[in-house]
Amino acid sequence: MFNKHQRVAVIGGQRIPFVRSFREYAKTTNQEMLIASLQAIVKKFNLTGKLLGDVSLGAVMKSSIEWNLAREVVLGSALDPRTPAFNVQRACGTSLEAFNLIALKIATGQIDSGIAAGSDTNSDLPVMVQRSLAWKL
Repeated sequence: MFNKHQRVAVIGGQRIPFVRSFREYAKTTNQEMLIASLQAIVKKFNLTGKLLGDVSLGAVMKSSIEWNLAREVVLGSALDPRTPAFNVQRACGTSLEAFNLIALKIATGQIDSGIAAGSDTNSDLPVMVQRSLAWKL
């Protein structure tokens, strides 16, 4: 077990406004919402071109085409494209889990900085079909 740990500080946050489902964000993807939030953080804290220790992002309901969501969001931002990123998914707690993982990495000295975020939308639900139909397609 680790006897020493580094202190972790939350420096700031950013969010997009809450809105009703199927309204303002009706044609907005998880990726677009996360990029908007991440870009606001990058701008607010002058992180353009900066290489961070890690980025942990997730969405409660992801489509299979969003399998690499966190990486795509980082690449769509102004962060250094070498900044690593990984996906997290937890019902009703994606952003909190993402935050916990980044905080643990900082506390144990694995990284010195990171960003955590989560997205949840009912307006961009992944539509699934039965396997028997998918196999026919």
